[in-house]
Amino acid sequence: MVEKGILFDMEKCIACRACQVACKQWNELPAEQTTFFAATGGYQNPIGLSPKTYTLVKFYEVERNKKLRWLFRVQRCMHCVDPACVKACPVEPEKAMTHLKEQGIVYVNKELCIGCGACHEYCPWNIPQIDDNVGKSSKCTFCVDRVTNGLQPACAKACPTGAITFGDYVQIKELAQQAKERLIAKGREPQIYGEKELGTGTHKIYVLPEPINFYPDLPKDPKVSEDLGFFRELLKPFGKLTLTAAIVGMVIAKVKQVKERNTITSTKEEG
Repeated sequence: MVEKGILFDMEKCIACRACQVACKQWNELPAEQTTFFAATGGYQNPIGLSPKTYTLVKFYEVERNKKLRWLFRVQRCMHCVDPACVKACPVEPEKAMTHLKEQGIVYVNKELCIGCGACHEYCPWNIPQIDDNVGKSSKCTFCVDRVTNGLQPACAKACPTGAITFGDYVQIKELAQQAKERLIAKGREPQIYGEKELGTGTHKIYVLPEPINFYPDLPKDPKVSEDLGFFRELLKPFGKLTLTAAIVGMVIAKVKQVKERNTITSTKEEG
């Protein structure tokens, strides 16, 4: 199968949430109790991703040229070309965070996952969510069961405006450039996001109709934590049979402790 990708042309998004609903339906995700206007004072609902929500339409109220405008963004796993979550996954030799490189798909093998949270900790966007009820990680699967059988992801099939386009990765990048040029011709300041991030890019590419500053929760320069290698080294003494979520949690805490101590030491030396 040819490497695949998804384009999010956000100017075309009307926040109908068809993608959000289709994702829930296909993955048989239960509803969750939410409160309208929760925390944000806006129309976004629910407030964020969770083990029950893999796809979320985010709302942004922005002022441009003294006019109030709505901007929307579909939040979900980016399906990185070189995914840090896979490198961080401590389950060996077969990873619980599974990477189908040829297709560009990253998904959780629930049978192998121990729910340790390393994938969430080292994802530059903190996308994977841990379901404490079952002790498993959850996130967008790129509809691996549909895509590998020649079907579109549920979100792309459900989108009524063409804001979500699924196709060959090379074609998706070409369409992103065309969308950017269309917006520039309209006097906008669009930005392509995902094509070059992390150096190797992601398989989910946004064309944002406004500069990234208008999307405050989207990292401008996402990076994989430099202590990932140290984390992997600390895990080496633990064998497959002794590895648990609790042990991985302690290792993550140790890494953070060492990182914080080094930061304090560095600050003192500079002072």
